[in-house]
Amino acid sequence: MPIFASIKIKKMTHNFTDSIHSLKEAVTSYDNYQDDVVILEFDPLSIKNLKNFAPSNPSRFEAVLLLGISEGEMEIQIDYVKYRAHKNSLILIMPTHITYFVSGSEDLKGWVFAISKAYMGTLSYTQQHPPIVISYMQLKKNPLTVFTPEEYASIYDSIGFVRNNMCRQTHLFHKEKIDLALKMFFFDLGNIYLSKREHYSTPTFSRKEELFTDFQSLLREHCKKQHDVKFYANKLCITTQYLSSILKEQSGKSASRWIQDALMIEAKGMLRTPRINVQQVANELNFPDQSTFGKFFKKHTGISPLTFRKSG
Repeated sequence: MPIFASIKIKKMTHNFTDSIHSLKEAVTSYDNYQDDVVILEFDPLSIKNLKNFAPSNPSRFEAVLLLGISEGEMEIQIDYVKYRAHKNSLILIMPTHITYFVSGSEDLKGWVFAISKAYMGTLSYTQQHPPIVISYMQLKKNPLTVFTPEEYASIYDSIGFVRNNMCRQTHLFHKEKIDLALKMFFFDLGNIYLSKREHYSTPTFSRKEELFTDFQSLLREHCKKQHDVKFYANKLCITTQYLSSILKEQSGKSASRWIQDALMIEAKGMLRTPRINVQQVANELNFPDQSTFGKFFKKHTGISPLTFRKSG
């Protein structure tokens, strides 16, 4: 399945969605086209607030984000899985992903290239020439890719081409130039991905890997309402014991721990949204009452939901 050409992004019902605009507030300078295409670079001096740059609270972006690491290291959690990115790494974050910044080294340096979901929908590609001929399932399984210094530099140069066209604001066909530059960028990126053997062939999954991936999909869809391991095991037509053993083998976490961690991510995201009170969060996450939710939250964080909210 070619990414961006045929992937359908589901409408998100979560309340902790960030826009590209929030990225601009994290650094002192950036290139921007109508809040739909943003290119920014960050280093220890330019980042005003690292917490705002890469959310320290769970977030979804209404955009496709490419995050490049030029120096240092960053630990980031995507859909409940932690990744450690270092020099010459590229992280691709889709609007469906729940992103959670964990930590960054003092010498962290890199860039963000963001394209809003709405703008992505305006870019048309033919079936004969999709922008990246790479399986979405493969990127979903591993959104972090480490490139050679030459490949990483080439990607950065392609972004520079987009940036140059964004800056030519007096051009009579400004948007059309940006559209073409974006398409060329995705062709160049696809060419680099395809040159890497591990990305060339259609990915194959063992039965346990398929069940692990299917469980993650079910968890994203149902975790707010379904807290019982048996629900997910039944959906996968396996026993609860077998499901937990697979998850333990694949990730080191049991099924119940996966569900608890997912609930905590959802809870933290909603608690950071001012218009939602604690009772509404408890209802949204299908707890019988606010007290039960409060006990669950405090068990996993050591503080109450209200204290957590005030700390942000």
